Amino acid sequence: MSPFPDEKQHNKHRPDVRTPPRNRKWGWARMGIGLFAIVSGVGVISHSRHGHINYGFHFPGSRYQAPSSSKTPVPSEASAGWTEWSDIEPSEKLVWQPCFQIYGPGFQCARLTVPMDYHRPLNESADHPKVHLALVLKPGINRTEDPSSFGESPLLINPGGPGGSGANFALTSAGLLQGIVGLDRDVIGFDPRGVGATTPKADCFAAPDDPQGLDGRNVAYMQRLGWLTSGHDVGLVNSSNVALGKLNARSKAMTKLCKRVDDLYGDNSIFRYSNTPNVARDMLSIVHAWDEWRSVPDVKPAKSTQKPENVDEQTVTKSEPQDSTQGKLVYWGFSYGTLLGATFASMFPDKVGRVILDGVVDFDHYVSPMLDNAIFDSDAIWNKFFDYCAEAGDRCPFYQFGDTPEDIKIRVDKLMNWLEKEPAIVLPYRVNVPILVTASDIKTLIFSGLYSPIASFPTIAMHLKAILDDKLDLIIPSPAPTILCHNLTLPQWPDDAQKVIGCSDKRYKLNEDLDGLQARFEAMANFSSFADVWMNVGFNLPCNGWEIETKDPPMRWDDHPVHKQAPIDTSFPVLFMSNHFDPVTPLRSALKMTRKFSGAGIIEQFAEGHCTIACVSLCVIGHVQAYLNKGIVPPAPKFASSDEGEWTTCTCDEKPWKSLNNQIMVPQPDGHALVETVDWKDDLLEGVTAEETNVMKAYSGLRNNFAEFITSQQRFEYRNPLQYQWTSSSLGEAQHTCSKP
Repeated sequence: MSPFPDEKQHNKHRPDVRTPPRNRKWGWARMGIGLFAIVSGVGVISHSRHGHINYGFHFPGSRYQAPSSSKTPVPSEASAGWTEWSDIEPSEKLVWQPCFQIYGPGFQCARLTVPMDYHRPLNESADHPKVHLALVLKPGINRTEDPSSFGESPLLINPGGPGGSGANFALTSAGLLQGIVGLDRDVIGFDPRGVGATTPKADCFAAPDDPQGLDGRNVAYMQRLGWLTSGHDVGLVNSSNVALGKLNARSKAMTKLCKRVDDLYGDNSIFRYSNTPNVARDMLSIVHAWDEWRSVPDVKPAKSTQKPENVDEQTVTKSEPQDSTQGKLVYWGFSYGTLLGATFASMFPDKVGRVILDGVVDFDHYVSPMLDNAIFDSDAIWNKFFDYCAEAGDRCPFYQFGDTPEDIKIRVDKLMNWLEKEPAIVLPYRVNVPILVTASDIKTLIFSGLYSPIASFPTIAMHLKAILDDKLDLIIPSPAPTILCHNLTLPQWPDDAQKVIGCSDKRYKLNEDLDGLQARFEAMANFSSFADVWMNVGFNLPCNGWEIETKDPPMRWDDHPVHKQAPIDTSFPVLFMSNHFDPVTPLRSALKMTRKFSGAGIIEQFAEGHCTIACVSLCVIGHVQAYLNKGIVPPAPKFASSDEGEWTTCTCDEKPWKSLNNQIMVPQPDGHALVETVDWKDDLLEGVTAEETNVMKAYSGLRNNFAEFITSQQRFEYRNPLQYQWTSSSLGEAQHTCSKP
């Protein structure tokens, strides 16, 4: 049996560190640094407040820079602050050790060993296959070395996907979450089985070490990038009369590649055990391991220092005295994380402590051949771009004097029509290689932006302006950065978990010819112009002809009347949350899923974007605090029809070009952009206390991090040159080459 998909247990590093120069000059080449900053699949995303987003790259044999604050670390600090997951010994008990101090102080990591197959428990045989879950803990305040000083239940988080790294999300966002829900709250992010730093990985490109000394992970990474790059010119499914056929062929090629790796391991293959029910079982294992680690059953956590705001306790339902969450799950799941949380609640209803499901997937349709109804709201959100740009006036770079929303829309449509006929030819600044930017590239960029309009619409406007001004050469970097000539160590290596999990979860498999696929696309396009983007996401078209059978039966979510279940009684009511318009998890899904759980509450936020964290709202924050810290659940909705009735609502306190992201970029005649700070305090923070201001800023930081996380997840799905970041912005002027390290 080939050993190459196995984890690497040893990784040698030289302690030398290069600290690149800090370039303070903002130019067109850095316009995408907030949301669309990508270096050939390695996101190098910076953020100026609430910590640093370190999706950077690391040269084991060279130097590494990823500061945890505005201060540039000295070499010894940067070297000491980095952690290799393979250096953490897996254990069937929680064994925490300090880690990733480069992201900030206090982080603890562990690798919890659980059965790959829960029908073959580890206590029956040491030979049974294992999964080592990667966990990141951000302890609350007043914790000591005594485990009993920790809270009875940590807040477990999942950022979505499927395939999203909860460990990485915790490293960048756990502190912000504590600033929202309470500084005494312990927060844990974990990588689900098959994902990120959890081993074994669901990696169809797994490769052995290269004879010339290139690490196997780097070999796999380069092969993956080569494959993805080769598909760029195919475009979206309707970009030509042969695009759908080519994309389908590429999906089937990936299926065969995954099957070959799966066959090497047979019944011990992670590909057969990565479905959502097994991840739910892993979450229960984490709950049990936490209880065992704390070891003192009657210790109560410290009282929260945060108080819920804007919650009228006369209009909410108080859950009687089930205050203890010991031995139960406390959880906040976003996007796919709502499916994961709901699956846990359906499998272990007596283990629900507090479960927040934010940005709710339609569980019934998720298990169908294609999740086609998810983009019901996407066009409505994109149409808001024109309204917000016109309202912002000169603050929107794409605005022209006297524009109405319709004027802006017409100009964007003309731009897209032009790119469909003739892609833009770009010669990147200081790099002698041509690049074509197509309408498909712009379309995928826009679709990514729908997830967080407040954070992304200003960036999209700047990109559109760059196209009109023929300045894309200052935005787009080299498509073949020389950093790939060296062994890299990434915070999260890419994998194929989204495809593996999504295809494994389907109760009804997708197995259709081109005519059938074309019919599905046309039906989807009837209610969204973004059907061409959505059809090719990892759990839709890429699942056509999926050959790997999961060992456990699919989830029982289903619209079929025979499978309809009575509402699930959980030990504590579930809280659902949704925006009024969500690009991939519409409000109607949340309303529908709320009916599946007895006593569940729901909050609708009048905003656009994916999950309620797309916008800062003191009202939503207050309800989250009340639910987690006081056990206060909004009243169950009263339905008049499937989409009408009475339920709790909140307003959004921000909008694009007028948010707590108080920096706007103003283009200058020389092609650069001047960053101006705009003080919205009088409007957004009027009458707000200092404590509320801090919470709102933390929520804003969480929103920005989530937007960046979504983009980093999509970077391997679409080889979009507009989502790259200029390599030298992180490496400085010293460029690495293949011939001279």
